[in-house]
Amino acid sequence: MADSARRNDTAAKIVINQAEIAKFGDPSVLDVMKRLPGLTVSDSSVRMRGLGNGYTQILLNGERPPAGFSLDSLAPDMVERIEIIRAATAEFSTQSIAGTVNIVLKKAVAKASREIKSGVGAGPGSRSQQLNLAMSNKIDAFSYTLGATLLHQNAHLAPVESVDRRDAAGKRLQQYETRSDNDNAYTAVNLNARLNWKLDGIDSVTWQTFVADGRAHGAGEQSTSTSAGQRHPYAALQTSYFGNTTSVRSDVSWVAGIGGTGRLDTKIGVALSDNQRGLFRVARNDAATPVLDRDYVSDIQDEGLSWSGKLSMPWARGHALGIGWDTGHNRRGERENQVDRVPPGNVPFDFDNGFDARITRVALYAQDEWDISPAWSIYLGMRGEAMRSRTSGAGIPTSRSQLQVLSPLAQTLWKVPGAKGDQLRLALTRTFKAPELSRMVPRHFYTSFNTEISPDFTGNPRLKPELARGVDFAYEHYWAEGALVSASASVREIEGLIRGEVAYNGGRWVAVPQNLGTAHVRGIELESKFPLKAVMDTAAQVDLRASVSRNWSRVEGVPGPDNRLNGQPRWSANFGADYAKGAWSGGASLALVAGGWTRDALYESKLRSAQRALEAYAVHKFGPRSQLRFTVLNLLKVGQSGSARYADPYGSVQSDERRAGYVSWRAQHEYRF
Repeated sequence: MADSARRNDTAAKIVINQAEIAKFGDPSVLDVMKRLPGLTVSDSSVRMRGLGNGYTQILLNGERPPAGFSLDSLAPDMVERIEIIRAATAEFSTQSIAGTVNIVLKKAVAKASREIKSGVGAGPGSRSQQLNLAMSNKIDAFSYTLGATLLHQNAHLAPVESVDRRDAAGKRLQQYETRSDNDNAYTAVNLNARLNWKLDGIDSVTWQTFVADGRAHGAGEQSTSTSAGQRHPYAALQTSYFGNTTSVRSDVSWVAGIGGTGRLDTKIGVALSDNQRGLFRVARNDAATPVLDRDYVSDIQDEGLSWSGKLSMPWARGHALGIGWDTGHNRRGERENQVDRVPPGNVPFDFDNGFDARITRVALYAQDEWDISPAWSIYLGMRGEAMRSRTSGAGIPTSRSQLQVLSPLAQTLWKVPGAKGDQLRLALTRTFKAPELSRMVPRHFYTSFNTEISPDFTGNPRLKPELARGVDFAYEHYWAEGALVSASASVREIEGLIRGEVAYNGGRWVAVPQNLGTAHVRGIELESKFPLKAVMDTAAQVDLRASVSRNWSRVEGVPGPDNRLNGQPRWSANFGADYAKGAWSGGASLALVAGGWTRDALYESKLRSAQRALEAYAVHKFGPRSQLRFTVLNLLKVGQSGSARYADPYGSVQSDERRAGYVSWRAQHEYRF
């Protein structure tokens, strides 16, 4: 079904079904993403074409998730499918310069089912427990799906950071090393409910609610030893923290038939989120004298109301016309408070800041899918999006901003005559990336230890959206049942690029975002998957898959080399195999992502370590109702490392951080009743 949709839809889309999502028994959807074709995961950010941080759009049931929502908190059992959309369509927001990942929650009910999954996992310094419950049923015209997931994780982390500061001649001015010893705990709860009433014809009413709640807390100690130059002010630092995130989305949708051939889909929804953070620090210097006793807490609340709809109708033979709208209003408030208890003679660095924002968005779109012939189809779309925001708060001026973006879109699919299974795709897109609200608030955000590589941040209310023109081309060859070879290439030209430039204001280092210059992005991707039986009739039941991506980008205004956009890796690759025989099945996956230096600004560079994630799983079925799944992770024992460097004509400072890697495992029992 997924392969059929990918092959025949004019708008290019890869669909990952629930069976693929559940293979490795992952605790979160974020873990699933790193094995999907064309995707990489870095710092909890999903990237397409090597670009994250807002360039890749993440949707939940076709809509942006509530503020503060994290893929870390979404259980794979809640998901029906994942859609990877490489070129923008008018139906979804065109805030998708790199592409869109749409996560569709479970809703299909074919028959009554009940399932319980319980799992445990462990590794050096870590352990986890998970419980999943799911049930669904269909009673005449009424059907329902209910799900609940509970996850608890404990982890011990011991990163090591070294900092080296030198003058313009290369003479060392300062060097110190910080060793951390942290214990963290995380608990997440997911709840999902969907009720559907089937009316006459295609008419139906559906209510769906999703709740995600995550609670994290931890404590740690840091010891810093200075080997050269000025002593680090915090020789011994004790920290504790908490982070609580709750997000709720509930909507009611109505489907109605119009005139026998038309269809109206409309949905109204409400979203709520609350994101609380706290960080508490106590430090002493080399002489064991107290120098820091600081409490910091923040709270971000978001309330939103949305209304969307789509009218579909065949207005002429071979045409499928769609006209729709997407509107919403959000109210967001942020508060942060810091209290210093300082020794006599020192000045406390206290603040109590906050702001409130109102955001209104309206989008209108029209699209037409035209089947010119059995071998050739065209998709044409136009989407206009407008946003308006107003921000105010104590100590900051009231600011207003607005943006309007018109996005013409075109895609075409041509099935080569006489060449069974060969087809070509072409897409032309106009997309954008709106600046994050936090980057537009004219307020000063402070760091606890201010340096060139850890600067303060000041928002800029004059930021404009980044605009991009895109071209995508793909060749696909379907040569057997379940077998595919594809090659694709893409180009993005981005204008109004937002970059943060770090500068010293006489007292502190500060980063200020600005629209500076353009960026040029290129990429190619090769993908292949096939069952081994397609090439060997007597082969075992083995499915093979591979995808390889090569990326190029260049930011104007930032000198090279390595002036790539958004820390884009030069290449990435995914390889996998699955085997099944009788009651046993299993498989393995290898995800590779290139590392290296990228130059983010005139004086700033970052080094990201290469990623090599080798994982394997095995499943044994005890019967039609019960099975055991076992997964081994990080078989190559790859750790993590990274560096940040600031170098100007007066000198340089570089921070290097490393963290060891270990093998871990998970076991999960699944029972249907």
